[in-house]
Amino acid sequence: MTFIHLPNGVIMTPDQPSAPTPNYLHSDDDAIIKKVLETHKPDHRKVDVYHLFNIVAKILAHDDGSSGTYGFGMPEVAADIINKVSCEMTCKCSGKDANRVTMVLLETVLPNYSWDAKLVITVASFAVIYSEFYLLSQFYNASNPNPNPVAKNIALLKQLQGIMEDASLLQHLSGAITEFIKAIMTVTKCLLQLNDLSSEYFAIYKSPLSTATDIARSAYWAVFSVVTCARHFAALSGLRNQITIGTMIKELSVLASKVSSIQILLQNQLDTLIQEIEIYKSLIKLFNTIHQDNTAILQVMFPMDGGKPPLVIGNSYTEVKIDALQGKNVLLLISSLDCLDEIKALAKLYDQLEKNGKIQYKLVWVPVADQIYEQHFSSLRSLMPWYCVRHPSIIRPGVIRYFREFWNFTKQTILVPLYPNGQVQPIYTLDFVWAWGILPVIGLHPDGNWKFLCEGHGLSLDLLIHDLYTVDLRMPSPIICLYGGEDIKWIEEFTTAINRIKDVTKLSMDLVYVSQSKAINQTNKAIFDFITGRKLGVYWNVEETYSWRFWARLESIFSSGLRKGIYPKVNNTMKDVGTLLSFSGSYSGWAAFGQLGTSHKMAKATGEIVLQVLSNISSWWDAAGGSEFFLLELNQQIQKQLIDNPNHCCHIVLPANVTEIADEMMTCTICDRKMGKYLMTYRCCE
Repeated sequence: MTFIHLPNGVIMTPDQPSAPTPNYLHSDDDAIIKKVLETHKPDHRKVDVYHLFNIVAKILAHDDGSSGTYGFGMPEVAADIINKVSCEMTCKCSGKDANRVTMVLLETVLPNYSWDAKLVITVASFAVIYSEFYLLSQFYNASNPNPNPVAKNIALLKQLQGIMEDASLLQHLSGAITEFIKAIMTVTKCLLQLNDLSSEYFAIYKSPLSTATDIARSAYWAVFSVVTCARHFAALSGLRNQITIGTMIKELSVLASKVSSIQILLQNQLDTLIQEIEIYKSLIKLFNTIHQDNTAILQVMFPMDGGKPPLVIGNSYTEVKIDALQGKNVLLLISSLDCLDEIKALAKLYDQLEKNGKIQYKLVWVPVADQIYEQHFSSLRSLMPWYCVRHPSIIRPGVIRYFREFWNFTKQTILVPLYPNGQVQPIYTLDFVWAWGILPVIGLHPDGNWKFLCEGHGLSLDLLIHDLYTVDLRMPSPIICLYGGEDIKWIEEFTTAINRIKDVTKLSMDLVYVSQSKAINQTNKAIFDFITGRKLGVYWNVEETYSWRFWARLESIFSSGLRKGIYPKVNNTMKDVGTLLSFSGSYSGWAAFGQLGTSHKMAKATGEIVLQVLSNISSWWDAAGGSEFFLLELNQQIQKQLIDNPNHCCHIVLPANVTEIADEMMTCTICDRKMGKYLMTYRCCE
C-alpha cells in the first residue's frame, strides 16, 4: 500500500475516500497554520494578480490563442519572483519534504506578498515547470509518427522517453495532472475573489467567520499541493518504473481531492460574504425609501430563526412575530453583551415609565456580539420586559455592518427610533436616557434638552434626582441632603451633626444615603443597618439602581458636555457635575445639599469640609433665615473653607466613552488649577 505523508504528520493512502469536510483543515493543522501566519508580513507591494492569473490560466488550459488576446506586459519583478519560486521547488528541494519547501517559500521568498499573490505566484511558477513537460508530450509521444527531433532529444536527456512512448501511462498521468490543475485553478480563483471581498467588506467590521485565518489555511494547503506536484515533475527524469509513476498518479489524485475540499470551504465563505453584502446593500436601499409600514426593513434585520419567530419577550421568552411591530413606533436598543449594569438600570426605569404611561415606542433589544456566552446572554435577556431578538446569531454581519457605518455603532449602546414608514430619526445614546430619566420621545431631538448645559447656570437638584426621589407636594419642600462614603464613623458624626442642625435651624431636612455605583449590598450592610436602626432617612442600595443611575447621570452630563466642547473651566454646570463626580468611590465621605422645585444653588463638599462648616453653624446661621438663606450661606462657608484649606482638591475618572480632550481644559473644580492626567483619571494637588 502506498502512503502519503502530509506535513502535519497525518499518513494517508490514495485509496482512502475523501471526506466531504476536510477535518485536518480545522483541527490537527493548527500548529502549522500558526507558523504560517507568523510568516505573513505584507508590505503592500503591488502584484496584478488577475493579470498573472489569466496568463497562467491560458498556459494550463493549453490556450492556442484562438480564444482571445495573449498576456503581454509581464512585469520584470513578477518574472523574477516566479523564477525564484520555480528554482526553490525544483532545484533546491532535494532531501526536503513538501512542507519544508512550502515553509521556505513562505518565510524567505513570499513573506511580503498578500495571500492571493503568494498562491498566484506559486501557481505561475508551477505553470512554467509544467509547460516543459506538456510541450514535450505534445511534440514527442507514441501517437506521433514524426516526433519533433528537438523534443525527442530533450526527452532522451531527461530520460523521459519511457513515459512519452507509453501511450496508456502518459494518458493516465496527463489525466491526473489535468484533474489536479483544474482543482488548483478553481481554488485560486475562489481565493482571489474571497480576498477581494474580505478586504472590502471587513475593512471596518471584524469577520465572525475567521476569514483571515481560513484564507491563510487555504493558501498554505494549496501552495503545499502545488509544491508536491512540482516535486513530482522534478522527479520524473530517469523514471522507468511504472509502479512508481502509478504512485505519483494516485498521489496527484489525492491532492486534487484535498484541494477541492479546500475550495468547498472557500466557496462557502465566498457565498456567505456575497450574501452579507447583498443584505447590506438591501438595507441601504430600504432605508432610502419611504414605506407604508416598517415590515420589510424589520424582516431583513430580523430574519426567521429556523422557522421560529425572531423575537421574544425577554423575561417570559414568549415568541413574537415581526407582525407585532407593523405600523408601530419601534425603538431599537443596539448593544454589546457587556451591558449588565445598564440593562438592570434600564429595566427599572422602563417599569417606572410604563406605570406612568410614558413609553411611546415598542422597545426591541438587538444584541451584537463577536463571542456569545449563552448563560450570560440568557441572564441579560431575562431582565428585559420588552422585545428581544431571540439570539445574537440572528443579526447577520451585513446588518451589523450597516449599524456600524450608518449609525456609528461601536461598543457604546445606542437607541434608534424607527417610525412606521421605515424612516429613522436621530440616534440617541444612553447618555440621554440617564441624564433625563426618560426614553426617547417622539418628535424630540436628542440635543433638544441640553440647553441648560450650554447656559451653565449651575446644576439643580431637580435635574439630578427628579425621578429618583419624590417629596410630598402638599408640604413645604424640605432641604434634601445626599451623602455617601463607606466610613461608618464619619457617617455617624455627620448624621449627628445634621440632627443638631435641624434643632438649631428648625428646618425640614431629608437624608438620602447614596451607595457607590458598583458597590454590593453586603459591603454597605452595616451602613444600611445603622441608617435603619437610627431612622436616619433612606438609603439607595444597588438593587434599586437609584445609586447607579445617580452616578450614571453625572457621567452622562459630564461626557456630553465634553463632547460638545463645554468644559468645567468655563461652565458652572460642568464644574458642579465635576465636583460631584470627584466624590464617586470616596471612602471618607461627602455631602450635597439642595431643594427640589427651587433655583437655589446646591452646596457640596467632602466630608471633612462639611463637618467643619456644620460644626460652626452658630457663627453663620441667622434665626430669621429660611432654607434659601441656609443653602446660600452654606455654599459661602464651604467656599471659604476651601480657600483657607487648599489641599482639599479632587480627582475625576472620566467615562470610558469620552473622546480625547485638551489637558489645559481640565481644571480642578475646587482650586481652578490645571489637573494632572493619569490614563483616564485627572487629579489635582497630589
